[in-house]
Amino acid sequence: MANKKNKKVVKFHRTSHFNIGVLVFLIIFVYMIYNIFQYFTAKQVAVYEVTQGTITQNNTFTGVVLREEKVFQTEKSGYINYYSKDAAKVSVNSYVYSIDETGDFYKEITSQNDGQLFKEKGSYDELEKTAANYVLDYSDVNFYQVYTFQYDMEAELMEAIGSNALSNLDNYTGGSSGFHSYLAPEPGIVVYNTDGLEQVTVDNFTADIFNASAHTKNNLVSREQVTAGEPAFKLITSEIWDLVIPIDKKLAEDLAKESNIQVEFKKDNSTAWGASRILNQEEQWYLILNFQNSASRFATDRYLDVELLLSDTSGLKIPNTALTKKSFFLIPKEFLTKGGDNNTNGVTRQYEDEKGKTVMEFTPVSVAEETEDKYYITGKGLEKGDLVIKPDSNEKYSLEETASLQGVYNINRGYAVFRKVEILFQNQEYTIVDTGTNYGISMYDHIALDSSAIKENEIIR
Repeated sequence: MANKKNKKVVKFHRTSHFNIGVLVFLIIFVYMIYNIFQYFTAKQVAVYEVTQGTITQNNTFTGVVLREEKVFQTEKSGYINYYSKDAAKVSVNSYVYSIDETGDFYKEITSQNDGQLFKEKGSYDELEKTAANYVLDYSDVNFYQVYTFQYDMEAELMEAIGSNALSNLDNYTGGSSGFHSYLAPEPGIVVYNTDGLEQVTVDNFTADIFNASAHTKNNLVSREQVTAGEPAFKLITSEIWDLVIPIDKKLAEDLAKESNIQVEFKKDNSTAWGASRILNQEEQWYLILNFQNSASRFATDRYLDVELLLSDTSGLKIPNTALTKKSFFLIPKEFLTKGGDNNTNGVTRQYEDEKGKTVMEFTPVSVAEETEDKYYITGKGLEKGDLVIKPDSNEKYSLEETASLQGVYNINRGYAVFRKVEILFQNQEYTIVDTGTNYGISMYDHIALDSSAIKENEIIR
């Protein structure tokens, strides 16, 4: 009996326990999966931090030189010789050119020196300089410059012949009946080319003068023979001259307040100050620069490449992709009030509900700009034609007038808020905006890099 009792087995039932650690792990795991899913499926907004910056402006232009010029024609036909250097100052009764009807004088001077025009050291310098300038400035686009180079080289050679002729002019007596010398009728700067723009002034010019290919130089020195009535030479009779530069409207507005502008002439890297003014003609803007000297330096040039030495524009630098435009309602300042739980800006709006009952409620608004007597506002639910009520009055104002502002979306608070900007300068990639603008942005603000990828008040994840 005792053995039977000892063989009896009693089963022990374990009590099940709830494992809180497993539950916490599952919750964290689900939360991580959810956030990963949200990250890859939610719209991503690239952020740009506003910084101080500078944009170097490209202020290089091609201008047209306008000055007092007189063209003098030949009185006889025959071989022509010149005696003054191109772009040299001449006084009254200085020898300028001669006409040899028979060609005897021309043959005599060309046969001298055994055909060697350049004997002195450095005599070839001008030819080398002309060739070097052509090589440096050559462009396939402006092929007409090839002919200008040809004429310039021929002019240098003819000028050398003229120098020899001048030394023999007083001693020449042969063929006197067919030989005629001509003196400068008045003092000035003698120039041996024409281009058809000699009578153009700042009062009568048209946009056609900026077509350089249509106004190439007619080099007078390159000719051996002339016919009576052809241009012989021209005189620049004043040291005062103008440079006319076509510019865009934005630059014209920026330069309108300037009275003097410094420029650098690309031809010789010299600089000068010119009295400036802006001219609007036939929907095109021009900068007119007036100079009081240096006429002889550029006497043979009609077109000059210059750089306006303006200071670089500094301010807050933002990418162009961040810019956007937004339309706002304009209301008189006295119609803005404060209310709501946070005592925010708003208006008292009057409208009719679905049952046709007149309702007046406080509508929060954001102010984006202000003038002397109006605010630029936007708010949820505001529509054109809505009535707003002046505080402590029954006076009503209809939301009709609108205006657009340029700005960016500020996302400092985790959602998109429109902030206006005042553009100072812009290139193809970046914009410089003014600092300290009311209702604007500040340095180190975070803005949406691409304004088209976000909407106002959208929450940024």
